[in-house]
Amino acid sequence: MPGTFFTRDEAADPESAEELLRRSYGDVSFGSDVRTSGLTYLEELRGDERMLLGRHRFGGDLSLSFDLPFIAVGLARGRYRWRSGGDEGDLAAAPALFQPEAGAHGVMDHAGVTVVAFDVRALARTARAQFGDEVGALEFVSASSVSAHAARHWRAVHDHAWRQVAAGAFDHPLQRASLFRQLAVATLETFPLAGDHEARRTTVAARAAAFKRAVAYIDEHASLPITADDIALAAGTSVPELTRAFDMHLPFAPLDYLRSVRLNAAHRDLIDPQGDDDAPLTVADVAARWGFPDEATFGRLYRERFGVAPEVQLRRSVG
Repeated sequence: MPGTFFTRDEAADPESAEELLRRSYGDVSFGSDVRTSGLTYLEELRGDERMLLGRHRFGGDLSLSFDLPFIAVGLARGRYRWRSGGDEGDLAAAPALFQPEAGAHGVMDHAGVTVVAFDVRALARTARAQFGDEVGALEFVSASSVSAHAARHWRAVHDHAWRQVAAGAFDHPLQRASLFRQLAVATLETFPLAGDHEARRTTVAARAAAFKRAVAYIDEHASLPITADDIALAAGTSVPELTRAFDMHLPFAPLDYLRSVRLNAAHRDLIDPQGDDDAPLTVADVAARWGFPDEATFGRLYRERFGVAPEVQLRRSVG
């Protein structure tokens, strides 16, 4: 999955459809039934070096076998029964995970299928970052989710991610990184990894709780001279664990979030200045109030966020 790409292709016969699927998914073969039943096919693919997102529409009933070069999770609308190893299920009812060299078989009838595929090394790096242990080559022990609740959670993350894609998120590096993180963490928690999966789920639940406490503390105390240590203590965790908790949820660190909150607060002050007649509000006042001692740095960050210099915004606000 090299580079960043978007493709849209369609086929009106089984041979062309099979070739399109092989181009992106490796070893894919249709069953003999499709040769007589006919098939129309439409696909949209976008991806980068870590992840591929695919939408597929099969206009016909067919069977197929596949052996993927990456880890992929699928969902379907319509009829799609799958089998992989000793597992089987309905892709329309719950997501399923397919691993490299595991081999799988599917039977579908006029199905719409979405695929989220991960580079194995990229997913392994996320596992090491999120769980704080030395995860080597990833191994999932089942294609099915650990529970119905976990399957519903993955579907919710999947649906939210596709809404972000529809809004253009995949075109922006930071948003694309956030999409990858959301889907990767959801996948690691939804499907049973070899080893102590319960310990991993406990770790992620604790980090999610710490993240919520940290965000609430930052939002309430952004006007005070708080540090990463203060935030970690308020969240009931360590600074390294706090960083991992933020990495799980946002594409930036705790102090970056604090700076973002302060920039938003400074923006509100500049839009609605509250200086008095004897000492009108200045950009330097606002910068200092919200923890930016260097006015030039504040100006640069403000322009990057809001697209206008702070002094220009202030002049507009005071008329």
